[in-house]
Amino acid sequence: MLRVTTLYASSASATAAYYANYLVDAPGEVPGVWSGRQAAALGLSGDVSQDALEALLRGRDPTTGSPLGHEFVDRYRTDGKVVRAVTGFDATFSAPKSVSVLWALTGDPAWLEVHDAAVRVALDHLELFGATTRVRVNGSRMFPETGGLTMAAFRQTTSRADDPQVHTHAVISAKVQTADGRWWALDARYLKHHQRMLGGLYQSALRAGVRERFGVAWEPIVNGQADIAGVPAELLAVLSKRTVQVDAALTGKIEEFRQRQGRDPSRWERAALTREAAVDTRVRKSGVGVADLVTRWEQEANDLGHTARSLLDAVRDAARAADVDRSVSVADVVARLSASGSTWSRSD
Repeated sequence: MLRVTTLYASSASATAAYYANYLVDAPGEVPGVWSGRQAAALGLSGDVSQDALEALLRGRDPTTGSPLGHEFVDRYRTDGKVVRAVTGFDATFSAPKSVSVLWALTGDPAWLEVHDAAVRVALDHLELFGATTRVRVNGSRMFPETGGLTMAAFRQTTSRADDPQVHTHAVISAKVQTADGRWWALDARYLKHHQRMLGGLYQSALRAGVRERFGVAWEPIVNGQADIAGVPAELLAVLSKRTVQVDAALTGKIEEFRQRQGRDPSRWERAALTREAAVDTRVRKSGVGVADLVTRWEQEANDLGHTARSLLDAVRDAARAADVDRSVSVADVVARLSASGSTWSRSD
């Protein structure tokens, strides 16, 4: 799953502190890391510091402090309303709950390595096809190529309900540089309009990596995502308290929508309601370290009669019993696209 959130310049300081300090302060979490071709060109590598991230979110060079073109500044419309300056985007990639549960109960870091690799696949694709800008040349709109993206990736392993939840916040700067050395605003339409495709790409790379590394089978794909075959549903449920919170709030919002509009929400409206439900039920993380949480997770699993060993055995049994030939041909893809429209793009 992928969720994209817009970041604003007016809160650059608080945003940088949230990612570079608050998220990584809990014991067991790791610092964010820089990625992207433009990050390398700016001399950014290794761990992400709060000062460097804040400078970038203000539209400044994190090393020299000099402006990268025009700084991000809010502006006022003629009617007095504020147009907030967009400083970047948070693209959050979340692993299926079964992956998080297997990592949590086995303690095998290979699960995190496969997740990180899948995130890189999606971000590499975004940088290849979505790192452009829009400029006007002689009255015409042009979309010049750039030197790539500047990104800071923060991998997290727990939810706000202290359940295992492997996910990565990729903070993407809204500054890009063209070949002539000038800095412009990122044209984020590829990221925003195709986030379902980018999320699907992450999920696909994750499934391929997990299958190759661990030899598991997968349940049927629903909305681009699947869980590992053999992981008990009751175990997934008991370690998904945050999902239960959001779903309960979402149920109420959907009922209010039906009463107000006289119809069910569309897919896009439901997604917006889901985001609202997540915000409404959001609480601060407890700060409890992963090492301490593992004891709780193991106890919750034991209460249901599951251990790391029995879980791995169940997953292996399911893999042996599964029909692993789920290959898809180019003709299959073309047929599916042809049925839904007369034209399609690379992202489709």
